[in-house]
Amino acid sequence: MNIYRQYFFWGSSTIILTFVFTYLIQALVYYKIAEKAGLDNKWIAFIPILQFVIFFHVIDRSALYILFGLISFIPIVGPLVLFVLGIYWKVMFYRTFGLDNLLIILAVVIPFVDFIVELYIAFSDSVQYQDTNRFQVYK
Repeated sequence: MNIYRQYFFWGSSTIILTFVFTYLIQALVYYKIAEKAGLDNKWIAFIPILQFVIFFHVIDRSALYILFGLISFIPIVGPLVLFVLGIYWKVMFYRTFGLDNLLIILAVVIPFVDFIVELYIAFSDSVQYQDTNRFQVYK
């Protein structure tokens, strides 16, 4: 019985560490994207739900758009509406950085490609923020 506990501990620890590592990478990506977009309060990227504030500010939308997540509680229709809105917002997000249409389609359709594209946006010098928004800080 003791050996089963040991395997369960190491297996669950690995899963937790993987989630923490992935979260930290995503937070760093949103921090760098907020930096490129000239947003204030970049530290928000490290707070789980507030990461969406940076996302919505990049596409020049209010942070109150986070409340659209409550639509998902409406049976059947809610998750579908939120799915369509999510795709629309992601396309707007990628267009503010001037990405190619094929890359946008791949990123929206394949979730892992989305993660790679966001890494590319955050750390590539060739990708620049090509829009203005009311949340930018001018120095």
